[in-house]
Amino acid sequence: MLTEVQEITLNDVYLHAFFDFGKDAFSTLEIEVDLPFCANVEVILGEVAENGKIIHTPGYRTFIQRIIRTGVGKQVIRIDIPPFIPAFSGFPHCHAPALAGGEIAPFRYVEVNRTFGTITARRTAYFNDWDDNASAFESSDSKLNKIWDFCKYSIKAVTVFDKYIDGERERMPYEGDAFINQLGHFCSTLNFDIARHTIDFFFENGQYTWPTECLLLTPTLVRDYVLYSGDTASLCRWIPLLEEKLLLGALDENGLLNQDLYKNIRPGCRTEDLIDWPATERDDYDLGKVNFSPNAFLYGALKVMFEFTGDKSYLERAEKIRCAIRTHFIRDGKFVDSVNSEHTAIHTAIMALYFELAEGDEIDFCRNVILARDMACGVYVSHYLLEVCFRYDMAEHGIKLMTSESDRSWFNMLREGSTITMEAWGCKFKPNMDWNHAFAAAPANIIPRMLCGIRPLEAGFKRFTVAPQADGLEFTFRMPTVNGEIKLVWKKDEKLLTVPENSEALWQGKLLSAGIHILK
Repeated sequence: MLTEVQEITLNDVYLHAFFDFGKDAFSTLEIEVDLPFCANVEVILGEVAENGKIIHTPGYRTFIQRIIRTGVGKQVIRIDIPPFIPAFSGFPHCHAPALAGGEIAPFRYVEVNRTFGTITARRTAYFNDWDDNASAFESSDSKLNKIWDFCKYSIKAVTVFDKYIDGERERMPYEGDAFINQLGHFCSTLNFDIARHTIDFFFENGQYTWPTECLLLTPTLVRDYVLYSGDTASLCRWIPLLEEKLLLGALDENGLLNQDLYKNIRPGCRTEDLIDWPATERDDYDLGKVNFSPNAFLYGALKVMFEFTGDKSYLERAEKIRCAIRTHFIRDGKFVDSVNSEHTAIHTAIMALYFELAEGDEIDFCRNVILARDMACGVYVSHYLLEVCFRYDMAEHGIKLMTSESDRSWFNMLREGSTITMEAWGCKFKPNMDWNHAFAAAPANIIPRMLCGIRPLEAGFKRFTVAPQADGLEFTFRMPTVNGEIKLVWKKDEKLLTVPENSEALWQGKLLSAGIHILK
């Protein structure tokens, strides 16, 4: 656990003091004052401020108000942050790190009212093991650089507990959030403990997960963890537990996942198809009982299970799902949202490409939907959207989306005042959101994995691919692996790759051993 202490002193303050610590962070606070008499001092912590005052509007953005009865003279007062109360009673949640000696909360701004004279505000921000210098990205596009910095810090700031969380409101893990969070984490710094603890949590507390697609992501979470960490011992523990996550008992007579059947295999547990979050970000998805999205996720999960086990029965079941999907979700060469639907949301087009279910002219149809609708999805599915942009010859579009300044963009989050990625693109898209969601930081992994093209092929980065899709950008990128640092210089007159010891890089069909290589 790391701490960063920031101290701001204001002199000759009368009644109202305002402190801006620059970035939101999960923190504790103490103030230092020197008073000639006892006073009831008001202290306010918050994530949102305007014109020198913290804003308290309906929603989940942090606002904490305390009245402190002071003593006389010089004194240091620790501000009591109230105990965390989870949004859903009875659900497990992550507790503040022991080092904090009490509760923590995310805040950037502090107000101290009803006092005067010199005031010092001292914020201690908490971060799990993190090395700011372990990774770096700098390109010829200053806007892209700013988004990288924003998303990398978001991963750092929210990855403070012993498990990945779905923001301050719940402080508990969900597989869909952890999938994006851990990839950004792995690309930024060398820490695998949080990912391992999170995956263990999902096997011990799976009854609290309600989105179908989240359950079906569990094999992929495990795969990515092993590829980056090399921890095959944990894989052996988890493999026998993965079958339950596939929801195979909810297949209907057509061999497809059916929402009406979830209750049969998960009695007493809420289970619904997610598509995207918030629900208003589904691009008018024609939601039915049998939907394209979860069935595509099941197809992907079965293929990952075959990778783990070599059991061909998983491939056979995957092929049956693929055939059922193609039979029931294609109308005149177009994928549709649900059985009997005629509508294609951008989410359906994205997942048809992401899981390689589209063939021939169907690929062009899906690409055209994506190119025409820009960011017609929420921050969660933006990860999948960006990845398919780079996988299907739409790198220029992917970079355009990451650097967009529209209302549906990372720049809009910055424009609204957030320094950590939000639960939605902005307050008008979800007024009751909080401002600390690492799952919204997709560029933190898309830039390394897809734009720079560095992705592990074997456990522990023993072998990795290098396939940049920079669309004319020049950049320098480096990231840590369990075997050492990978560095890629991608410039017009200089293309260099540093391969760490005990690793091999796959570059244009050739294997490159440890050392520095000129890429041609």
